[in-house]
Amino acid sequence: MAADVSRDGQYALTSHRDNALVLWNLQTHEYRQLHDNANIYSAAFVQDSHQVLWQDLDNVVHVETIDGKELESFHHFPTYGHAMTRNRALYLSANQDWYLFAGRGGKRTPVLRDSDSPSFLGSHKLLNLTLSDSNNFLTAGAGPGGRGPIDAEHPPVRPEKEHPLFSEYKGVVLWSKRSLKPVAKFNGFDAKTHATLSPDGQWVVGADEAGKAYYWNTQKPEERHRFSSYALGIYLDDTPYELGDPRNWDDSGLIEPMAGVRDITLANAFIDHSDYFLRFGNNSHIAALFKTGNPWPQAYFDLGESPELVTYGSHYSRNTAIATSPQAGVLVIGHNDDGGISVYHFDGEKQTLKRIWVPGWD
Repeated sequence: MAADVSRDGQYALTSHRDNALVLWNLQTHEYRQLHDNANIYSAAFVQDSHQVLWQDLDNVVHVETIDGKELESFHHFPTYGHAMTRNRALYLSANQDWYLFAGRGGKRTPVLRDSDSPSFLGSHKLLNLTLSDSNNFLTAGAGPGGRGPIDAEHPPVRPEKEHPLFSEYKGVVLWSKRSLKPVAKFNGFDAKTHATLSPDGQWVVGADEAGKAYYWNTQKPEERHRFSSYALGIYLDDTPYELGDPRNWDDSGLIEPMAGVRDITLANAFIDHSDYFLRFGNNSHIAALFKTGNPWPQAYFDLGESPELVTYGSHYSRNTAIATSPQAGVLVIGHNDDGGISVYHFDGEKQTLKRIWVPGWD
């Protein structure tokens, strides 16, 4: 249901539908179950560390070493996604209504609480969280959330009885780690949306289940750029041609798409520092490689039809079972049914993605 990879690419951590929390050593190809009572969405590493962050079924959040030594614990609400900065000073967590909080247990501050909609129950996906090495973090939920301006009339936190019908901040939003205030909104998506922030905090890339895909430089958040579709190219807004005319599309940078690739997107993940990221299609075992700041797909990779990955079955609630270490070029993807993982390594110089370990299948 959820996965994370340590920054150095040595370990992966996964939480499962049977409440198992599993640690995978990606170098020695060994794995072991750490706990059998884990919140299914709680597997995470403290940023830039081997410290394990998870929540048990009594709603206690734990931070512990990979050897099981507990560093801290606190009672909390049931988390639907959480993250902790490397110095453990900032703990972010979301609930089923996509309310976002900073702080532990009873000492928490609402960061986002302006509407009950959209939510996990309505969208069947998590409010995705991305920490970066910069002063910012990113949240991404559903496309229609977040079209209004950032001003006093549209606060991200409202009294609970004064909520508007739809949230203004549950789309794709950049936040300050220091002030815990919104910095920028990134609009244009529809329905379920996955977006992520580059490790250096410079780029936001995202796509949705309608096939729309955009990117932004965070220094110029008002400038939205389209990604190319895999078959048609980049749609041009200012042509004189009628709808359906192929001249409405720029196909000058297209490469031959791989059979089975899909624009309808389940997740995005950086794979080579802040320079390259992968885009994963819904109901597809093909991943597309993009370079940041470039709208054109650079390569396609076949992730393998067997074992079947969580990219199948419209599992937007499981897009957190796709995780990478951009620093180490490691990709981990959970399996659809057997509880296993597939592990891949990206070579930036050769532009290759190779499957290197599938426990129980090799």
